[in-house]
Amino acid sequence: MEDNELNKKALPVKIFSFSEAYQAPIYKFEKKGDYKFISFGVDNQYPLMLLELYNNYGSPLNKAIINKKTKMSAGFGYNKLLDPRLQEWTKKNNLERLFLYISKDFHIYNGFCLEVIWNREGTSFDIIYIPLHTIRLGLKDSEDDEDYYWYSRDWANIKKEENKPEYIKKFDPSQRFGRQLLYFLEPNPAHTHLYPIPDYSTAINYIDLDYQIGKFHINQVRQGFSPSFILNFGTGIPTQDEQNMFFREFQRNYKGADGAGKIILTYSEGGDQKPELIPIQLNQSDERFIMLQDMVEKNITQAHEMPVQLVSFQPGKLGSSDERKELMAEFQVYYIAIRQNQMEEAINSLLETIGFTEKIVLKNYVSADTSGVLTDSGEQEPIEQADSRVINKQVQQQQ
Repeated sequence: MEDNELNKKALPVKIFSFSEAYQAPIYKFEKKGDYKFISFGVDNQYPLMLLELYNNYGSPLNKAIINKKTKMSAGFGYNKLLDPRLQEWTKKNNLERLFLYISKDFHIYNGFCLEVIWNREGTSFDIIYIPLHTIRLGLKDSEDDEDYYWYSRDWANIKKEENKPEYIKKFDPSQRFGRQLLYFLEPNPAHTHLYPIPDYSTAINYIDLDYQIGKFHINQVRQGFSPSFILNFGTGIPTQDEQNMFFREFQRNYKGADGAGKIILTYSEGGDQKPELIPIQLNQSDERFIMLQDMVEKNITQAHEMPVQLVSFQPGKLGSSDERKELMAEFQVYYIAIRQNQMEEAINSLLETIGFTEKIVLKNYVSADTSGVLTDSGEQEPIEQADSRVINKQVQQQQ
């Protein structure tokens, strides 16, 4: 048989490629129409990818950790203020809710943005939360040009009128008019002048893996786990209508109410004409997925610097009440307090420019009941006492 005849008879084959593994974001200088900016990751969509990992296509564990960090950082608001003017300003700007918004961004992206809108006199301003994924760094034509940013609701569709990028200059207290932007990012040796990289970046593959494991299991359930048998008839191949008619009749008479145990019907020419029932071995790959769960949990919690006992409620991993409280105090000291200080400094540095000297101080989130539900401790333990208690405990264990 000639090659062209083989090609005619060959069945079409479609190659399915797996999702690519996570790659660190790249930065490119781009110009689209009147907009010159530094792109953020592949196709300028890196922060949106992080948001999708949190909201829709990621790990329940990753989302739980981010939510817990957010609550621990800003869940109890800030200490009572003495300055009546500052009380009025914080109430007008709904500062407690603002802290929750920027705390969530901080733990998703490792940065946050605040829009500053000056009053006409330049004596005060309002601040508004802007999602970090909507901001890109503007490109300057020369070093003498002012620093600025672009804002767009959807960077993948900036040609649409509602997504047209808007110009916002960098916060500058020497120019007290219009709208300005404070863009805060966690210092990183590789990207201090560009965009933030999340703390959990090294676990993004495992976050995606957790999602893929969930997809595998739900698809197995929806498909009845797998067909159980092939029923082959060697009486020749009937017409399509005859096949459909027999299939409906077979289902009506033999399919169970719960649909468990599926059968594939096939036909062949010649041979023994009695029906042949061929069992199908079940796919054992689900067991391999189950084996990955511990690895996924370990890598996600390590990347987040979160003790697994604070987010896991599996038997044997919960830990005692005392152990959880100690871990909570330690996590407050060595992680949450640092994040709180960074958010406080960002807000307080803004307020200093309009004459406020009293500091905004976020409350600690340090106590937990025996069920693991975090509660306000009322009179909070000073951070220095919590720190010394944790260190003393570590010294005792070493002895």
